[in-house]
Amino acid sequence: MKPETIIELNHGAGGSLMDKFIESLLEIYKLKSVNNGIGVDELDDGATIPFSDDLTLIISSDSHTVDPIFFPGGDLGVLAAAGTINDVVMMGATPFAITCAILIEEGISYATVKEILTSFARICDTNNVAIIAGDTKVLPKGQVDKMYISTTGIGKRVSPNIIGDNKLEVGDKIILTGPAGMHGASLIAGREGINLQTDLKSDVASLAPMLLPIVTTGSIHAMKDPTRGGLGSALNEFAAKSNVGILIDEQSIPLHPEVNGVCELLGLDLYSISSEGKAIIGVKSEKAEEVLTQIRKHPLGKDAQIIGEAIDKYHCKVVLQTEIGGHRLLRKPLGEPIPRVC
Repeated sequence: MKPETIIELNHGAGGSLMDKFIESLLEIYKLKSVNNGIGVDELDDGATIPFSDDLTLIISSDSHTVDPIFFPGGDLGVLAAAGTINDVVMMGATPFAITCAILIEEGISYATVKEILTSFARICDTNNVAIIAGDTKVLPKGQVDKMYISTTGIGKRVSPNIIGDNKLEVGDKIILTGPAGMHGASLIAGREGINLQTDLKSDVASLAPMLLPIVTTGSIHAMKDPTRGGLGSALNEFAAKSNVGILIDEQSIPLHPEVNGVCELLGLDLYSISSEGKAIIGVKSEKAEEVLTQIRKHPLGKDAQIIGEAIDKYHCKVVLQTEIGGHRLLRKPLGEPIPRVC
């Protein structure tokens, strides 16, 4: 990027513009991995630090800023804890520790801060994740919008294979664990000036209880949660990083009618709306039905579907097979159309 480039919201929104921004920033760094593990250059959900054949740590860092900090189905604390836990799980690890740094705007009530951190602690406790370190800063009014949380999640790899978003293989089936876009759609529906009459809630949740039992089987090659940039961004990252094509059966994608309604009313692209409680999973073809059955046994995965497969065609691209049998390209979005979602 040119030095005179002005940073825009889309530079941090999970789309193609953010990819170029991050790539330019990574050129600044020299040491970018430990013990030949996955490092920052791989742009995965986190990094791996191999210590021995029996011990590999997964580390994932994230910052969380959502507007409003209390939203239908959750709050900033739930989002920060579940989002960090999920990023560790996506790489095949059991999370066991987390750090929590908070930035607080002066003037916010103690009751609000306590409620947010109580939610954070509840999610961590439920998942047996210890809160081991943190930092607290209070900034002058206007320098922070209420409260931000930064986290680092730490886990131990339990999958027999390395799971990454560049590990998809030709023939792998693609599973989506439920309707996409519920988090982003629920936020925009309730924001000031819109206030759509809907019962839609965010899908924010820890996916560890649902996914860790199947992670240990070795059946999963690739896994990602479609947060910023939504399903379209996550699928395109799978295809580009794994150098395969992905063919998606559009009719097989599980849909939520109220998410569709919000998107149609506001002219939003369903495939670019964020989720915080879903995963897309690349599974060995012969194990796909078995994995799907196991996922559906958990309440968070009851609507899971096989939505497509990785193919030796359309390399690095995602193609949708439409209801009438045609094909169209699903491009990676420029960015998340809804700011401040996670």
